[in-house]
Amino acid sequence: MAKSSADDAELRRACETAIEGTKQKIVISIRVVKTLGTWGKAAMLGRQMAKPRVLAISTKAKTQRTKAFLRVLKYSNGGVLEPAKIYKLKHLSKVEVVSNDPSGCTFTLGFDNLRNHSVAPPQWTMRNIDDRNRLLLSILNICKDALGRLPKVVGVDVVEMALWAKENTPAVSTQNNRADGATVEYHVNEAELKVNVEKELVSQAEEEDMEALLGNYITGISQAEAFSERLKRELQALEAANVHAILESEPLIDEVLQGLEAASNCVEDLDEWLGMFNVKLRHMREDIESVRASTLQVGAQCAYSQFSLWFYSSACGNPCSFI
Repeated sequence: MAKSSADDAELRRACETAIEGTKQKIVISIRVVKTLGTWGKAAMLGRQMAKPRVLAISTKAKTQRTKAFLRVLKYSNGGVLEPAKIYKLKHLSKVEVVSNDPSGCTFTLGFDNLRNHSVAPPQWTMRNIDDRNRLLLSILNICKDALGRLPKVVGVDVVEMALWAKENTPAVSTQNNRADGATVEYHVNEAELKVNVEKELVSQAEEEDMEALLGNYITGISQAEAFSERLKRELQALEAANVHAILESEPLIDEVLQGLEAASNCVEDLDEWLGMFNVKLRHMREDIESVRASTLQVGAQCAYSQFSLWFYSSACGNPCSFI
């Protein structure tokens, strides 16, 4: 594994100097690049510019529990690190690797206590996958130990990360001075100093089951024909099982088809009845219109007769009123 900025002692001392007086201890510090906005979408130039930053995880011991923080430090005009932002890891709810970044080195951290959720969270880009895994594992370890829970992880294969941690766990040399002045040097696995990631993400039993499952398949290139034949046999067995299941369910299929046919007959009968009712309603509507027209005609004739009678009476000098 290439040398990471997390192993830079000067960077760690600079971070400790920047947070001096807070009684917090730096667990890990690493250089990152900060960008805002969303990958693949246009944004203002100022918001898309990459800015160098330092992410540092710090802890503060209390009597009953330990508080953990994620600090963002930036470089001043004089090149000195100074605090920019601070987040409490107890509010960390989501760790997501940006899928549009083909390198897989860019991720976002979601906190549930941010006021403005409409603004996209900043994206942090690491130098390589090793730096990304190292920082994310440190965050997950602290969340598990200090807070008793893990945030939601999206876009990261936890099994792959656990295997990476197993392969890239360096040995730390430690020296102790005995009473006689001799120096005794021994090697301590870093996993013994910190949280064992493999036990948290993938247990030993799960790893053995996975190896046994993978051992059942032939993946060698020299045995490709045997592997192909095995796949063909498994496919034929699945097809035979499907045909057998279809044959066994044939009585049920016949029963369902009979039910569908009976329902179709009922629908046809209802359609015929509705057609008959429609014809009767049309005839009734025509009769009502005819009666209405006749009533209007009779009313007009009565009014004309009364007017004629009144006019005739007036002409004869004996007017009469309408009844």
